[in-house]
Amino acid sequence: MTAEAIDSRKLDIGRVLAGTFQVIGRNFVTFTVLALVLSGIPTGIVTYLQASWLTGQADALESGTFTLGQGYFTNLAIGGLAALITTAILQGALVYATVQDLNGRRPAIGEALATGLRSFLPLIAVSILFGLAVGLGMILLLVPGIMIACAWCVAVPSLVADRTGVFGAFSRAADLTRGNRWRIFALGLLLFVILLVLGAVLGSISAAALLSNPDALSNPAAVALSPLNILVNVLQQTINAVIGAALVSVLYVELRRAREGAGPQWLAEIFS
Repeated sequence: MTAEAIDSRKLDIGRVLAGTFQVIGRNFVTFTVLALVLSGIPTGIVTYLQASWLTGQADALESGTFTLGQGYFTNLAIGGLAALITTAILQGALVYATVQDLNGRRPAIGEALATGLRSFLPLIAVSILFGLAVGLGMILLLVPGIMIACAWCVAVPSLVADRTGVFGAFSRAADLTRGNRWRIFALGLLLFVILLVLGAVLGSISAAALLSNPDALSNPAAVALSPLNILVNVLQQTINAVIGAALVSVLYVELRRAREGAGPQWLAEIFS
């Protein structure tokens, strides 16, 4: 194989990042509505419920009646289950919307949501298995966990677009990412920095507003339950969901192009 052929199979990180933000820009309303409904608002509700519970426990601690109790674990279980379901639906919906956009079509919210609903059960299984594998790799040694995450990072779009099934999604993802995993790691670091900066901007806005009201700082419970704090959480989760899901979907398409030379004719066949 010539050096040019080998190089053509390497992932172009700049192309993935540019494609991600171009897709988001062309479908800003669709992506924002889906992420807000399926990620941002559920996060806001969970944040409010947890803050309310913690406020009640703080009062109980002052009165000497504090117990961790069943309510704590119930809140965690309900919040975790809701996040798992809504995130799976959102992932399926945004994979559909991204691929449709890259195929030159305008994705509709209803069609994207329908795709997410059809796929959410296997997507939940993929998310759980992915999380367990990466978590175990991180516990045993940091590098294996990172490499597992890089190898399987496109398992979700593989399942939705290739209809591989749960276990087939992991083998398909491992095949697509082979030879590009260090580049994917670098892309992940860039994504982390981007989301970190955006989070810092939102956090600074929230902090500035709180500092303008010194009385609020003396009451942490009021800060946690403040509409501004909940709004910042909703916005940050919505932004993270949009950028993360779009980037993984664009990454999947670019990996297929790099490894298989898949072009517009392949994109046209997906979801047809």
